[in-house]
Amino acid sequence: MLVAGRVGVAPAAPEHPTLIFDGECGFCRRWVRRLRWLDRTGDLRYLPLQESKATDATACPRSQLRQAVHFVGSDGAVHAGASAVREAFRYLRGGGIVRAILGVPGVMLLAERGYVLVARCWGPLSGRGTPREDAPHRREDTSTSASGDQR
Repeated sequence: MLVAGRVGVAPAAPEHPTLIFDGECGFCRRWVRRLRWLDRTGDLRYLPLQESKATDATACPRSQLRQAVHFVGSDGAVHAGASAVREAFRYLRGGGIVRAILGVPGVMLLAERGYVLVARCWGPLSGRGTPREDAPHRREDTSTSASGDQR
């Protein structure tokens, strides 16, 4: 089973809330580009798990970070999987709608199950490699570098 929900507390609260993702996964990189587009205020930071800062920021081993996206809130709380996505939407344009939907009883359970399905079918755990970068509905964000550098 993939890690999910609130998984711990960071050793120190970050200056900015941080989303930690697999920088080698095409599916993950594509979604980070979409999130950056929604992040009009630039409040979030995006950190590939391949950078050493990722384990320092979460106090989670790299093997755990590879299982799911992680989010470190400004309070230091560390979330994984669909819970991490829900927390990240707190800082994004239109995020209140997503958070309201995920707040309906039972929806987070379905979201976590959906997250596991996506991670196994299209993510780095699929064993099929990364998804095509030229997939339909791809939105190019020229402010994003391939390495996931922060703005």
